[in-house]
Amino acid sequence: MKKQQLIIQVFAFCLIFAIFAFFRFYNLDKRLTFDWDQEQFSYQIRDIILHHKFTLLGPRVVSDKGFFLAPYFTYLLAPIYLLTNLNPRALLYFIGLVNFVFFFLTAYIIKKIFGLIQSVSFLFLWACAYLLTGYDTIAWWPVLIPLGVIATWSTLYQIYKINSYKSWILLGVVLGFFMNMHFQFVFVILFCGLFFICLFLTNKKFSFDFKKIAVCLLVFLAFFIPLIIFDLRHQFLNISLFFNFFFVKETGAIHDNNIWLTVFTNFIDSLIYFRSIFLAKLFYFVSIFLIFFLYKAKKDFYRVFYLSTLTLWLTFPICFALYGKRPSEYYFVFLFPFVFIFIVDFFVSIKKAYLLLFFSFVFFLINFQKNQINIRPNIFSLYYKDIAVEKINTLTAGKKFNISFKTPLGANYGYKYLIDYYNIKRTGNWADPLVEIRIPPEDDDIRVQEIGIKIPKELR
Repeated sequence: MKKQQLIIQVFAFCLIFAIFAFFRFYNLDKRLTFDWDQEQFSYQIRDIILHHKFTLLGPRVVSDKGFFLAPYFTYLLAPIYLLTNLNPRALLYFIGLVNFVFFFLTAYIIKKIFGLIQSVSFLFLWACAYLLTGYDTIAWWPVLIPLGVIATWSTLYQIYKINSYKSWILLGVVLGFFMNMHFQFVFVILFCGLFFICLFLTNKKFSFDFKKIAVCLLVFLAFFIPLIIFDLRHQFLNISLFFNFFFVKETGAIHDNNIWLTVFTNFIDSLIYFRSIFLAKLFYFVSIFLIFFLYKAKKDFYRVFYLSTLTLWLTFPICFALYGKRPSEYYFVFLFPFVFIFIVDFFVSIKKAYLLLFFSFVFFLINFQKNQINIRPNIFSLYYKDIAVEKINTLTAGKKFNISFKTPLGANYGYKYLIDYYNIKRTGNWADPLVEIRIPPEDDDIRVQEIGIKIPKELR
């Protein structure tokens, strides 16, 4: 009997991994974007590897008026770029590695904390959600946020069960590292704070050791050392940007307390199929009921987990409303693990397996069409940009020329790094012939999908 169960479990995980991998890895080389963000950190990595110049700054929060996070994402990518000799195809391997680690670590952690059915169902929903099949294949900072959420749950579970120094140190590492991946992780830190407040209020037997909390805090703060060094060198510029971002009102800025709701509606599109603010509000309030039900039905760790999840669910709209500006859809990625776990755990708790199966089937269907779109080649991906630049390299070898761009705003990003990667020399003398990269292509251009390359007659 046990052997049969093991075979069924392995088969279920293999089937779900096949779906997960197909939607993320099929055509990945032709889907992978290489735009402003990717070009920026590629140059930072190039400086690290070639010139041993380590940047102290990572991603900037929101806009050119935001503050900076630490550069651990860049450091994380550097070894992969080193292995590929600075070829940006390193991002393909990075995406593959992140998704592989996420799937199997999540399978293990959720099975350990919640149970086998929750683990299988959670991963099935994750495998099928079209927003996630899109986000999981973009080589940028938010791609690591879901992994950070799952790792946080694991460390909180370990603290609840064991409450050792090791668990508290690990929590500090997880929060410090992932906080510097993307600013939305501040909500996960808020969740941790709520978790310990709820734990203190509901479980008098749990002993809080302030030495352990202090160690966790010190480990967390240690991850901001690059930013501290930067500020010491630059008259506390980043701290000034931080305070200005939160406490100085931007001149002429329009403040809208409800703008986040439109984005939230887009975010949950993969769950409710129809983009409707009314349905988004309905989903939000139904979710409150589901989380509250789980809080009342559960005991021990799970009771605290769902109480803090409920508090987070009630809190994040207030935070976005106070912010008053339109966040991007990916600022809600941190919510996906919470949404999937409370939906799945609700069906398991009421012991209605057929409802869970029905929901999963419908979920697969409503995401299928958009997943088909997601797996199509992106005509402006790294793959096609690389082909275009390689053609320029081949056709202009040994000749004097310059390169310019005739593209829509922002569509010229990515090419410059590839030009430098292929060591294509430009003279800087604008009297020399001019090679143009043009989007859309014009009649006499060499075409690479919708990328046009104009090679002047004197170079042909």
